[in-house]
Amino acid sequence: MHFTLLQVIFGSLVIFFAFFTRALFGFGGGLISIPLLVFLFDLNFAVPLEAVFEVVLSGLLIKGELQKIDKKVLIPLILGSMIGTLIGTYLLKSFANDILLRLLGFVIILFSLNLLRKQNQDEHVLPAPVGVLTGIIAGTLGGMFGAGGPPFVIYLAHQIKTKDILRATLIGLFAVDFSWRLVVFTVTGLITKDVLLMTLYLTPALVLGTILGNKSFFTINEARYRKLVVILLVITGLFLVMK
Repeated sequence: MHFTLLQVIFGSLVIFFAFFTRALFGFGGGLISIPLLVFLFDLNFAVPLEAVFEVVLSGLLIKGELQKIDKKVLIPLILGSMIGTLIGTYLLKSFANDILLRLLGFVIILFSLNLLRKQNQDEHVLPAPVGVLTGIIAGTLGGMFGAGGPPFVIYLAHQIKTKDILRATLIGLFAVDFSWRLVVFTVTGLITKDVLLMTLYLTPALVLGTILGNKSFFTINEARYRKLVVILLVITGLFLVMK
């Protein structure tokens, strides 16, 4: 595959923005990057590309977060996500790109609006079976669209009330989830030489976004930034639905 300069430049901007957000909040890489990258690449190229970046990012972030991770809540989520990833990968390889893009548009709009939802501190802790079901849903969406983060966030927000522990636990969860997804994508032939080449081109944007996102974690106005992200995602989702 021959890549144009526009693909590299616009792709770098997308990856920078997405992974600045990912480093800042602990999630959002796929939710932001995939709906923008599909204007440059087919979905079955963009999703594996983003998965490679997520594994790289997890390696950069997790070292400093290991002590904060709430490991006991992760087991049901990980079990469910392993099943869901197999389902989502099958669907990604089986359905036409146009159909998946329209479905992705609806998913992006739904999940982006959920980012505006205020967390209720009195919500009840959810049982482990709900965690497994959440993992299956998130794994399926992750395998299809690379956007499995929102179900994880919704579930963990019920379980963990401390901001830095929630962020660390999400980073740990994604480290396992994306590593498994990368294995599945490799076995099924979705990780190609072209995906790895584009990963190399866009890696500087990933590193820069991650560094700046980490530095901004305690200083940026989270509510204002979240609203800007939601506006962008809703507009992108509408474009995908109408594409």
